[in-house]
Amino acid sequence: MNTDDLILTFDIGTTGNKCTIFDSAGRKMFAETVEYGTIYPKPGWAEQKPEDFWSSVVTGTKRLLEKSGVNPSKIAVIGLSGHMNGCIPLDGSGEALYNDIIHSDSRSDEECKMISRIFDNSQVYNITGNRIDPHYTLPKILWLKNNYPDVYKSTAYFVHSKDYISYKLTGNLGITDFSDASLTCALDIKNKRWSEELLKGLGVDIKKFPELRKSTDIAGRLSDEAAAALGLRAGIPVVVGGGDAACATKGAGVMEKGQTYNYIGSSSWVSTLNDAPLLDKGRRVLNFYDLDGENCNVCGTVQCATISYDWVLNNIAKFEVEGAKKTGENVFDLIDGIAAQVPAGSNGVFFLPYLMGERTPYWDKNTKGAFIGFTLFNSREDLFRATYEGIAYALRSVIDVLEENGLNIDQLTLIGGGAKSRLWNDIMCNVFGKPLRIHKFPREATSLGAAVAAGVGVGIFKDFKSAAVEYDRECQPDSQMVEVYNKHYAIYKAMYPCLKPVFDGIAGL
Repeated sequence: MNTDDLILTFDIGTTGNKCTIFDSAGRKMFAETVEYGTIYPKPGWAEQKPEDFWSSVVTGTKRLLEKSGVNPSKIAVIGLSGHMNGCIPLDGSGEALYNDIIHSDSRSDEECKMISRIFDNSQVYNITGNRIDPHYTLPKILWLKNNYPDVYKSTAYFVHSKDYISYKLTGNLGITDFSDASLTCALDIKNKRWSEELLKGLGVDIKKFPELRKSTDIAGRLSDEAAAALGLRAGIPVVVGGGDAACATKGAGVMEKGQTYNYIGSSSWVSTLNDAPLLDKGRRVLNFYDLDGENCNVCGTVQCATISYDWVLNNIAKFEVEGAKKTGENVFDLIDGIAAQVPAGSNGVFFLPYLMGERTPYWDKNTKGAFIGFTLFNSREDLFRATYEGIAYALRSVIDVLEENGLNIDQLTLIGGGAKSRLWNDIMCNVFGKPLRIHKFPREATSLGAAVAAGVGVGIFKDFKSAAVEYDRECQPDSQMVEVYNKHYAIYKAMYPCLKPVFDGIAGL
């Protein structure tokens, strides 16, 4: 290992691409985020332009090199991460034939019904480790086939966001890793190959699925054209990389069976490492391969986490937001301070964070968001704290499912933007009733995972445990607060069964 070797990563996220340079020990040196938009053509639809991903890579790399002063010749390898569950159809020349239908898109409900008519739901779950759901890639491919047959016919490969960038960097088309492949709902997860049974039964051409590689494999080398665009030297190895959730696992320091982390971003998930897929009888959890291509992440997802918080900021906390803009105060610190003045339990107000339906444990697209229990006595301050607590309750319901399946969770590591809120850390610690440790760089954990995979791929790191993972602080549950939250959580759990007929009725309007 050359101690001067630097690792450049691109993390294609939901709101932007985080470009980061790490040193040979895995420590973050410089980071630059380039934002891009999401297109919502219809209710339930969510798309992004693949061209925006590439543009963000070019812009971000140039800014990063300019601001950091790093000599481009020091970049030894490029690592990749990207949001999962997407669907980018590429033709034989690598041109995108349609926008990326991203993870939050749910347009393919009819295609899911079609799959269920051909295959039993349990049969699909046993093959793939994941339930039939519109958020996954396979139903989106079927939607394109049914609605844009010319696009389907012209598609050489259906790929994910990081795989598109891999192609743009190297010119090598049609490569993905086991983590991203796991959440297509087309992978035979026990045998680690595309499921011929499923794809043949659904009339989908298996040749349109990319080659399966380990996350640490080298996808190719930086082409002359890409190097000129980025201001880097040609020939830099580009490692295959992984889906964002798999990269987050390693970036959080989760290396062994039983270790667990909670990512708090636009969506949020709790994931623990296991030596095999876990097939839950209720099909409530999802399974995807780790970056090592051997172990499995067993995961439950809350659909709307910080995106729910953002909705509250934009629609209920306008006065505070505008005031913070005028004074220069950090609006997140301001809301934390206000919510901290409200007692645990938010004076009887509950928040249901189901603003785009819910995944674990309900997997119900008809669920709706709600504030419940407020009276003339209550204030906006109660709503602010209830938002933090409601998302924490939703995440505890994920932990409950994992533990029901015999997975012991003794401690969780928090990563993602939401992990920066000390108030939220404390609330989650007491709602979960478990110790938490807070990542030192919670927003960079996913990028760190991509860097680790890249470093292992070219020998900078001996193994995944060799990179530096640092923690800022720890939280210990307070027994009195745990008791308070246990009482409130029991009421929270009773709400969904009571409200489901109402949610279904609203959805039918």
